[in-house]
Amino acid sequence: MNKKGFVIIETIVTVVVLTTSLLYLYNSYSTIINREEARLNYDDLSYVYRTNYIRNFLENNTNINDIKRYSFSDSYTVTIGPSFNSMFTAEQRAQNMQLSLENIFTNFNVNQMILLDSQILEDCDIGYDGDSLKCKNSIENLSYNMQNYIRSLNDTSYDYYLVIEYSQNSESGRITKCIPGIGANCNSYYASLGI
Repeated sequence: MNKKGFVIIETIVTVVVLTTSLLYLYNSYSTIINREEARLNYDDLSYVYRTNYIRNFLENNTNINDIKRYSFSDSYTVTIGPSFNSMFTAEQRAQNMQLSLENIFTNFNVNQMILLDSQILEDCDIGYDGDSLKCKNSIENLSYNMQNYIRSLNDTSYDYYLVIEYSQNSESGRITKCIPGIGANCNSYYASLGI
């Protein structure tokens, strides 16, 4: 009779230990999966390569240096693109650089591109109330997801960052550009590089 009681207790202890171990493994696995999903959204190499290509294009074929010098008086962010007034000089417009940037937006599925003064990372509490007027002006036109992405940045070794939101819909086997929050099955991806 003592042996049967010992076997039952031993079985219960074994089941408890195994269940606890499985719960721990499941929790660890869930954490790893969540981190991987965030990494895919923020650090996917294909988007970093695209962002590097766009950064090189902007540095070589646009008026980006004047934008950096004169566009940050009352905001830490500037939304840039083909129709941004100061983006191209008259000479660059004559070389049709505006159309080249429009093609980049279309072919790379760029939804939004901002130039970010890295001082925002020290001066502003992105996404929360109580910031200065300059901080509020900086984030008022940014989506919630873009704010979350900017909040994940912490490197201030560059004065400015090029931050790009890519969006794509891969329904029907084709990858097409879409509008996040409006297009069904529209996925957003983010990448940034110092500029």
